[in-house]
Amino acid sequence: MKSQYVDELKSGQIVKEKFILSKKIIKEKRDGGSYAMLEFTDRTGSIEGIAWDNVAESSHMLSLGDFAFISGTVNEYNEKLQIVVSSIKRISEDEIDPRDFLRQSDENIDKVMDEIEAFISGVSNSYLKKLLASFFEDQVFTENFRLAPAAKRAHHAYLGGLAVHTRNILKLMAKIPSVYKSLNFDLLITAGILHDIGKIYEYTYTKKIDFSTRGKMLGHIIIGYELIAEKIGKIPQFPEDLRSKLLHMIVAHHGEFEWGSPKQPMFLEALILHFIDNLDSKAEMIIEELRKNKGLGKEWSDYHPYLEREIYLREQQ
Repeated sequence: MKSQYVDELKSGQIVKEKFILSKKIIKEKRDGGSYAMLEFTDRTGSIEGIAWDNVAESSHMLSLGDFAFISGTVNEYNEKLQIVVSSIKRISEDEIDPRDFLRQSDENIDKVMDEIEAFISGVSNSYLKKLLASFFEDQVFTENFRLAPAAKRAHHAYLGGLAVHTRNILKLMAKIPSVYKSLNFDLLITAGILHDIGKIYEYTYTKKIDFSTRGKMLGHIIIGYELIAEKIGKIPQFPEDLRSKLLHMIVAHHGEFEWGSPKQPMFLEALILHFIDNLDSKAEMIIEELRKNKGLGKEWSDYHPYLEREIYLREQQ
């Protein structure tokens, strides 16, 4: 993690840190040579920078959106802070932590993962238990799962969003057996945990949340189906009916063809997963509108393209 963030910088401070280069304008000086007007960004905001002479020449090696390690000093110019850059060099994405540059969940993801693990521990079906272990005992998978967003824009569109969305679904599912006593709760919980795992690979999330090439071509439903089918294939004597039901729940969880679902839910557990997934997604959209508009004195939000309506914003008295 970074030790210096934009919103913490003060005049006179020495800076040695990683940022995204978000603006670069090269200008000629009257007496010859050049200088660069720059802007540096991290998850907390942006700050302008100025680079003179040979440092400006070094900036030619960087493009907008590149990660850069800069050294310099913060000063105040026209009542705004800026960094006078003494050196700048491009660094690779392998050298940064996305959490330094993208919005993160407000929740403690360690606690969220603990809650998910408690649901995993509660699964009693031996085949589903082995399937879940094959994912969550893999350290690389688990780290990707806890970091991934749940969407680019629609809902839980921040680092850790996938874990929070998954936990929410599981907590909503927890009360379902008291109403629908005949359902297979192990199957429901397993599908709830795994339904969106394709999103780990559907998105890239270093500088911004965007679709990966694999995500554009296949989408998270197909990616998730492939991941789960491959794991099931390595578990001896995994029941065929259980396999079919679980994979159906993955491909049907969007519920409707117009929402990108290859199949519509065809049995109780699949239908419940769809509606609970949809509930948490839509609820989060409204919660996000309330968050964005807090303190603005507005009664109604702007038109929401996903919900296809305006949202009433006035808080209860």
